[in-house]
Amino acid sequence: MIKNLTAFHFTSFWGLCIDNPSNNTYFKGKKRGEKVEKADLGFTLIEILIIVALIAIIAGLSYPSFRGTVRRAALNRSQDAVFSALEYARIKAMETGNDWVVIFSPSDSSYTVFSDNGITSPGPDGILFTDDDIISPSYRNNGTLDGSAVGETSTRRKYWLDKGIYYGAAPDVDKLACSNQSGTPPSDGISFDNNRARFNLWGILRGNDGAVYLTEGKNTRAVSVRAATGRIKACLWRGTIWQ
Repeated sequence: MIKNLTAFHFTSFWGLCIDNPSNNTYFKGKKRGEKVEKADLGFTLIEILIIVALIAIIAGLSYPSFRGTVRRAALNRSQDAVFSALEYARIKAMETGNDWVVIFSPSDSSYTVFSDNGITSPGPDGILFTDDDIISPSYRNNGTLDGSAVGETSTRRKYWLDKGIYYGAAPDVDKLACSNQSGTPPSDGISFDNNRARFNLWGILRGNDGAVYLTEGKNTRAVSVRAATGRIKACLWRGTIWQ
């Protein structure tokens, strides 16, 4: 029994039991009985606390910048979405031969796209959007989403701006969107007639030039439409001019 024990090398190392220290990577190069320094064992509690504190400080300093980046990204997405909705309405108006409308609602930061076709019911074939549909002239191309016109309500799509984005402009904006003409944006951020963009079968905007201003409080972007051509343009306020 004693002979067997002598063949077993036992070294106490902070609760670790190692049968042969010479075979352990940590102990290579150390002489038997040599004192092991505490610094060799890893980080001390104080060092860990210092590292955690430094990480917290760096995170605190970078958070405002990160939050600003997130808000700008949301603003960009909202601008892209509004641009796409207007472009979609314009293309569909030319395809279908009737007006397509985008209605902007500042109260809930939303916008609604629909076909102003005036169709109240399908024709004898029972299929909607065919040549025999029943159309009400008073509903067709009137710029209003008529609840009785099933052809309009069935095409309605409602969207919302990204969280934290709303219609409006930062206080420093003193020129009209994308054109840089002198003037200030409307208080609700929408300059289209009756807060709606209406495209006819030629892809031209009914009414006057219009624009939608979007902001998260500090930065401002906009999407404008030229009435005469129907051209849609996106721009960014650079502090003194639109680009």
